[in-house]
Amino acid sequence: MAQKSVLPFLLFILTSPAQTQAAPPPASVKEGGFWSVQFENDVWGSGDDRFYSHGTEVSYLSLNPPEWLMNAGRLLPFFHTGDVSAVQFSVGQSIFTPEDTVASGLLRNDRPYAGWLYGSAELLSRYQDGPNHQVGNVLGITLGIVGPSARADQVQNGFHDLIGIDKPRGWQNQLKDEPGILLTYTRRSQYHHDLPGGLEFETAPHVVGALGNVYTYAGAGMMLRVGQGLRNDIAPPNISPGFPGVPYLRPSTGVNWYLFAGLEGRAVARDIFLDGNTFRDSHSVDKEPFVADVQVGFAFHYDSMRIAISNVWRSREFEGQAGHVQYGAINVSFFLPD
Repeated sequence: MAQKSVLPFLLFILTSPAQTQAAPPPASVKEGGFWSVQFENDVWGSGDDRFYSHGTEVSYLSLNPPEWLMNAGRLLPFFHTGDVSAVQFSVGQSIFTPEDTVASGLLRNDRPYAGWLYGSAELLSRYQDGPNHQVGNVLGITLGIVGPSARADQVQNGFHDLIGIDKPRGWQNQLKDEPGILLTYTRRSQYHHDLPGGLEFETAPHVVGALGNVYTYAGAGMMLRVGQGLRNDIAPPNISPGFPGVPYLRPSTGVNWYLFAGLEGRAVARDIFLDGNTFRDSHSVDKEPFVADVQVGFAFHYDSMRIAISNVWRSREFEGQAGHVQYGAINVSFFLPD
C-alpha cells in the first residue's frame, strides 16, 4: 500500500472540462504512460525529524493492462471491471524514527527506528460511469523488506551529511529484517457538481482495506475538491496508508487548478512499525487502535503535468506519543508518450 502501497487510483477516467458527460480517455494517452514522483517529509510539516520521517515513491501507470491480469481480477467477486482499466507499478521507501533522535540507546517508550523498501502492482478499473457520478476500485499487492536491508539508515544519514545537520544516533536499534507482503483493496466514488463562474466541486468518498504482516487495517474517508477542470484530473497520489490518488491526468491545453481537503479514519489491527517484528523479538510500542488523517492541499495542472503540494495531519499512533504526526507532501505527475 502502502500505503504507500500501497498508496492509488485510476478509477473514473475523466471528461473534458467543457462537458459533464464522462468520456473515455483519448487514444493518444493509451500510447504512453503516466509517471508520478511523490516526496513526503516531516520537516515540511511539523518542522521536526520524528515519527514518519520521510517517504519516496515513484509510480508508472499504463492504460493497457495485460489481459491475464484483467482475467485474474475478474476471478475475485469484490473486484469490479468496467469500461476503463489500468495497471500501476510503484517502488518506494519509507523511513520511521522516534521523537528523540539524539539518544543512541533503546528508547522503549518511543517509536522504533524502521525502514520499509517495497514494490507494488495495482489493477485499477472504473465500473460505473454516469454524467456526474463515477465509481472505481483498485486491487493491489505489495512486496518488500523491513529492517536494515531496506537501507533507510544509510539514506537518512547520507542526506543529513549532505545538508550538514546531525544524524539520528539510534539506528542500531531498528527493527530486524523481515519480508513484507500486503494486499489492498480500495473503492472510491466521485460526485461532480457545477458551480457558478466555471468552477466545479467534487465529493469523493472511499473505503479501503489492507491485509498483511506489514499493515492490517480497514478505513473510510472523504476527499473534497473545488476548482477548475476537475473532470480532467483525479486527486494526486499519496504513499500508503493515505488518501487514494492516481498519476492519471487528461492532457489539457488550458490551466486547471483545485484546492482539496480530506479526512480518513482507520481501525488498525497490525502496524509492524509499531508492533515490531512478527516472528522475532524487537523494539515495539503499544499502538492506538484508531488513527485519523486530515489532508489539505493545492494542485496545478497544465498540459500533461500536474504539481500538487499538501500537508497531512495524523493523530497519535501509539500510547505516550508526544504530539501528533504532521508532514508535507510534494507530487509531480506527468504523461510521456511512447
